[in-house]
Amino acid sequence: MIKESESRMLGPLIRRFIKDEGAGTLVMTAVLFPMILGFGGLGLDVTGWYMQKRDVQNLVDMAAIEAVHTGNYYSGSGLADKVNTFLTHYGLNASTDTVTFNSPPTSGDYVGKNGFMEVIISRKVTLNFLSAFYGLSGNNLTVNVAARAVAGTLIIGTQCIVALDKTADRALEFSGSAEVVAECGVASNSTSGQSIYVGGNASLTADPAMAVGDIVVSGSATLVTNSPLQTFAQPTKDPYANLPIPPISACDVTGATTVNNDQVMTPGRYCGDINVKGSNVTFEPGTYVIDGGSFIANAGAQFAGNGVTFILTGDTPSDVGTVSINGGSKADLVAPTSGDYEGILVYQDPKADYRTSTGKFLGGADLLFDGVIYMPSSDIQFSGGAASDPSCMQIFGATVTFEGSSTVGNSDAICQSLNMDVSPQIRIQLVE
Repeated sequence: MIKESESRMLGPLIRRFIKDEGAGTLVMTAVLFPMILGFGGLGLDVTGWYMQKRDVQNLVDMAAIEAVHTGNYYSGSGLADKVNTFLTHYGLNASTDTVTFNSPPTSGDYVGKNGFMEVIISRKVTLNFLSAFYGLSGNNLTVNVAARAVAGTLIIGTQCIVALDKTADRALEFSGSAEVVAECGVASNSTSGQSIYVGGNASLTADPAMAVGDIVVSGSATLVTNSPLQTFAQPTKDPYANLPIPPISACDVTGATTVNNDQVMTPGRYCGDINVKGSNVTFEPGTYVIDGGSFIANAGAQFAGNGVTFILTGDTPSDVGTVSINGGSKADLVAPTSGDYEGILVYQDPKADYRTSTGKFLGGADLLFDGVIYMPSSDIQFSGGAASDPSCMQIFGATVTFEGSSTVGNSDAICQSLNMDVSPQIRIQLVE
């Protein structure tokens, strides 16, 4: 037990010890330096580890694409040798790197799918700083850095339903009870998270389905495609952007034109609406320029034309009209097979005010169109198409919405007769 007198003597000694700074820096340095050195060395090792990981990922991405190309000519060990030789030029090291090829892939979204190549590269990486301590055991400290990539041949066309708007939500939409069988591909150039939307009880059959943004299937809707969904893909090219509008000429007909039963229409420049009200209406072959007006078909209208093109234009953007085919109409229209507008059925001047009008094709299953419907500045609402006869139809709009049952045909024979491009477009690209 410490006496009170001793306690009074001990207190000042403790306070002096605490306040004593002699050689304090040296002591603190001796204590902290190994920790500082250790954290610095660990940071260097981790940085090197990350850089090796990035290098391996670059290699495996190149390997996957090269393997798909080379796979057209080699297989097995021959394929591996060719790809390894290719990668050696980009830093593959046989002493530290192991390359594995799986065709078809054994994991991921493309497991079991022919035409796709999975490549895995594993690299032994030495952690130099930590090895200085680990080396006391006579060995270096190494870790495995691995990366994986999958590439394949994707069919990206022919696209016969395309939404061209770059930002719109649901730029390509299939909703309600829409039932669409597209004997071709569908695409949206919108970057939206709902670039293509299939909702409600709608069903869509298309191959492929691709979007610059994302593809959403919600509710009880279904999307059937033979190829995996192609999201965050490259934009689909607008093949008709530079198609010229006929030069301005005198009006053949001025003012709105009402078309009644059994009437035969002749090509020309119509400065005003063409309003089809009757049945058994025939449009003779040629180009119908609708200047400052729209093409309108009332419920119950019946009309046909072979070798016809309808061009919507006007003096100013606000003058450019639209198409409005109402429910209950019956139409059988075929585009020309030659001339400046071969394959073009409806062409809206791109200068039209953007998305201020809607092209409506609401004839149900009684609309048979062979040709291109091109309205790049309009929203298109569609609920018609031929379910019985083979056809070739392409739809290009700012946005496109489907409601009701439709079959959008893509018969090779009919498309080729119209000189429409129906050859499959393919691209070798990374998918994982």
